[in-house]
Amino acid sequence: METIDEKWIQPLLYGGIFLGSGGGGRTKVMALLLQELLAAKGAVRLIQLEDLEPEGMYAAVAIMGSPELAEENLPTGHEGVRALDQLKSLTGEEFLALVTVEGAGVNILYPLLVARRTGLPLVDADAMGRAFPELQMTTFHFAQLTGTPLVLIDSRGQDHIFSEEDNFLLELNTRQVVGEGGGVGFFAGFPTKGSVLRRILIPGTISFAAELGRVFISPGSYSQLLENLILVTKNSLYGSAIELFIGFVQDIGKIETLKWRTITLRGSGTYADEEFKILIQNENLIAYRNNRVAAMVPDLISLIDMETLKPINNNDVTLGMEVAVIGMPAPVHLKTKKALNVVGPQCFGYKSGYEPLEKLYFSYYY
Repeated sequence: METIDEKWIQPLLYGGIFLGSGGGGRTKVMALLLQELLAAKGAVRLIQLEDLEPEGMYAAVAIMGSPELAEENLPTGHEGVRALDQLKSLTGEEFLALVTVEGAGVNILYPLLVARRTGLPLVDADAMGRAFPELQMTTFHFAQLTGTPLVLIDSRGQDHIFSEEDNFLLELNTRQVVGEGGGVGFFAGFPTKGSVLRRILIPGTISFAAELGRVFISPGSYSQLLENLILVTKNSLYGSAIELFIGFVQDIGKIETLKWRTITLRGSGTYADEEFKILIQNENLIAYRNNRVAAMVPDLISLIDMETLKPINNNDVTLGMEVAVIGMPAPVHLKTKKALNVVGPQCFGYKSGYEPLEKLYFSYYY
C-alpha cells in the first residue's frame, strides 16, 4: 500500500494550486503544518478505488467558505475529526477511509490532515477533479446521490446537521450557516459504500496532483517546465496541458452588473501586441484571446508566475506580473451531458455552450 509522507506535501501544494484553476484558496500555511505533522506522527496510507471494500462505508471531509479566513485561523484537523465522530453517531457506521470531495487547493490537503489525526487511510480519488465553488458540482450529484447526512462545524465551534435530499438546497443552506458562523466551516458528509465510490469517483487524482506538482519543484527553465507538464498530463485522465498565452497583467477588475471578475493580460514574447482576458467566479472559467474563446470550464485554466515558475491562484496575481496561462482538459467525468448541466459554462451565467480544448485546438490534440 502506498503512503503519503512529508515529502509529498510540497508536490501536493503545487499540484493542488494548479488544479485549483485560479481558485481553491491559499494553502502554504496548511502545507507547513502537514509537513511537520507527518514528519512527527508518520505517513498516511493511500488506497486505490479498486481496493475499497464494496460493502464498507466511507465519508468525505472538507473545508467550505473562505480559505483565506481559514488561513488566519489555521485548522488543526480536529474540527474534521469532531464532525466525523458526529457523522458516525448519526449513521451508526464505522468509516474505513476518508474521501476527498475537491482535489485542489486547501481541500486536497485538509482531508490528509484529518486522516493523520484519525489514523484512517485516504482514498486516491476525488469528486471534482479540480476546484469548483459549490457542493452540487460533484460526481456524487451527477450520480443523483446526496451529500447528507452532513455535519458542519462553523468557525465559532457550533455544530450543524443537514439532512436535505437536494444538493442545491444543501449548498444554499450550508453557505448560509457558514456565512453567519464566521465565514469558514468544516464538514463530514457524503457517507457512501465502497461499491458506489468505485463507480462514481475520479480515480488517481491525489497521486496525479503530486506527480503534477513535482514538475514545479526544480523546473529549470520555463521551456523545460512546459515540456514536463505535457509529459505528465498527456497520458493522464485529463489530457495534455497546452500553453494558451504568456503576458503581463494589465488589469484586474470586475464586470459590475455580473458576478464576473476579470484579469487582462498584454502579451509578451511571441504574443506581443495581443490581449488575453480571463473571466472569474472564484475559479478561472472562460478565457479569450483577442476576443475569441480560448478555453472554458470545466477545462482548467491555470496560471504560472514566470519569475518563480510556480503555479499561482488568483489571490496572488498582481499588476505587472508576467504569467503563463496553461489550459488542461477536464476528465471525461466532467464532460458528460449530466455533468455539463451542473459544471458547464452556462451554469455560471455564460450564454454559450461548452467548447472543449480538444475542439478549440484540434491540430494540437489530434
